[in-house]
Amino acid sequence: MKTSHLLVFLLLNTISQHAQAQTTAWRPFRPGRVYTYAQVGTTGTTLSVHTLRVDSAYVAASGDSVYTFNRLLRQHNASTSLYRKSRNNLFGARLRWQPGTGNYYLETNAEPALNSASATPTTLLLRPRAAVGSSWAASTQPALTATLSSRVALGGGTPDSLATITLSNGQQLTVSKLTGLVQGPQWLTLSAVGAAKPADWYQATKPQAGLGAYDPRQLFAMQPGALLGYYLEDSPIMNAFGCGSGYLLRQILTRQQSADSLVITYQEQQRFTNSGAPGCSAPAGTVVSPVRRGRWAFSLATGASPQFPALGLLRNEYRPIPTTGSTQLLNAGNDYQFNLSTNTSQIAYIRWYGQAPSTGLYGPLIDNTNGIAFTTGLGPTASYDDFKFQQNFYCPAGATCPLPAVFNALLPSRAAEAAAAATLHPNPATDAATLTLSQPARPGSTLVLSDALGRQVWATSVAPGQNSLSIPVASQPAGLYLVQLLMPGAAPLTWKLQH
Repeated sequence: MKTSHLLVFLLLNTISQHAQAQTTAWRPFRPGRVYTYAQVGTTGTTLSVHTLRVDSAYVAASGDSVYTFNRLLRQHNASTSLYRKSRNNLFGARLRWQPGTGNYYLETNAEPALNSASATPTTLLLRPRAAVGSSWAASTQPALTATLSSRVALGGGTPDSLATITLSNGQQLTVSKLTGLVQGPQWLTLSAVGAAKPADWYQATKPQAGLGAYDPRQLFAMQPGALLGYYLEDSPIMNAFGCGSGYLLRQILTRQQSADSLVITYQEQQRFTNSGAPGCSAPAGTVVSPVRRGRWAFSLATGASPQFPALGLLRNEYRPIPTTGSTQLLNAGNDYQFNLSTNTSQIAYIRWYGQAPSTGLYGPLIDNTNGIAFTTGLGPTASYDDFKFQQNFYCPAGATCPLPAVFNALLPSRAAEAAAAATLHPNPATDAATLTLSQPARPGSTLVLSDALGRQVWATSVAPGQNSLSIPVASQPAGLYLVQLLMPGAAPLTWKLQH
């Protein structure tokens, strides 16, 4: 029996050590993580960074393990304004690893079917586990030698090591045992010895598992009750005179999250003033639309959304735009903005068009600026199609925000919604007040009493189907109180109560 226990212990210990070795092994990139890189020396606090994700792995005929990256547009060598489709990232089209060794190969243009015929494959051998001071042949085109110039151990809660590899042309790469490739030359552009070297790119943030900054739970963190106001304006590209402008107010109603999806519902209303200018279809005047309801749905596995096609680009690569022959919805890889001062991010996409289909080159869509941007936690902040759609007001759920005058006439006010949902009497109240609901209470509802400073002084669970709720106030100091009904997946309703 003791021998059996010892064998089990040794087996579990071996498995644990093997798992630990896998997690602490040197890897320039790891599958399922999002990496962000930025150039050093950019002005201001906002960085434009490139993103990449290791999406798949397979075993090559040679037995090597190959990791491929998401497809992004790659800047064309002859022009900074033209791009081409390619399975690539900043540092290589794929990563190849020889099992049983510490040899990693970053390869650019390694798959001719995905790149132009004139592209020259480039292979760079990285050996972060080599002895310090040792050298090896790193690349044949151009012919470069690599030297492991240093390897530094880092302490802290999770020990790490940094290996610096110096190429014979003076370029350097830095690899972290925990976070992978920290520094390297953009697009794996290796220079001949003595030639001018391209700028290096560095990790802007630590690698993130899953979708990283593209996770809908981060991009659409708004809770029920949040208000979002947008400014609308006709695109001058469509009509030089401008056909009008207006405002749209949107309120988040519900938020439902499951293991694999996120669904948000909202209501919105807009007021639009038509200019009546020549060439505009609508006569001059102001039109207020009926209150409309809508929904946003997101996959938590891929980030894809039927309402926001651009969100799936990080994983789903290229996506043609329906009804067009050569226009594609593409991620150029350089539209991720990270603000150092506020630690927030913005992701923007624009449409691209096939400028020369025979050569596979793409450029920005010039007849209309189509695109959309997202700011962390605020959802869509700007959109361009036939008109400009710019967010200029945001009030989080539960906050008291002064509503700008331009939105005052849009959507029922929260007070009006509360009045329609229930009556509160007597008010003022001496001993207790009764909240009578117009509809039976939902399962999981809670009734909360707060003082004028927002401090909760009493709360109770509401039984499903209940429509008459008593609120005791006799033991509370005289003053103004807020009665709030919290319902799962819905905006909270609030009433003022005087005691």
